Amino acid sequence: MKGLTIERIAVHRDGRGVLFEPIGAEALASGALRNVHVATMAPGAVRGGHRHLGATEQFCFCGEIAFIAQDPLGNREKFEFTPDECVRITIAPGIAHAAVNTGTKETFFVCFSDKAAGTDPQEKVALV
Repeated sequence: MKGLTIERIAVHRDGRGVLFEPIGAEALASGALRNVHVATMAPGAVRGGHRHLGATEQFCFCGEIAFIAQDPLGNREKFEFTPDECVRITIAPGIAHAAVNTGTKETFFVCFSDKAAGTDPQEKVALV
């Protein structure tokens, strides 16, 4: 979908757990990031269901997630990820998005945005 980029992130696993880099070096070097937030999702929980009118967002997670996106013309796509994947999704302004924890364990995600919290208008969109 135009306005949406999905990257599988390199994951390093050992007996201690998982290590991955949630944001790329280019985004860090650009100096454009203005907001970072972390949230958890209980099994079956939905996060999102909106579009940012001016912000580009990067949504990063590991786990069993269904990600739904819809472009401004109403074209919708659903992407499903396995418990072993770590993914970074870049979402352009105007792309509606929602994530659903389809697994049996709580998971978390990290979001990075080029707008400060509370400065970018959002529009609710029923995706799930």
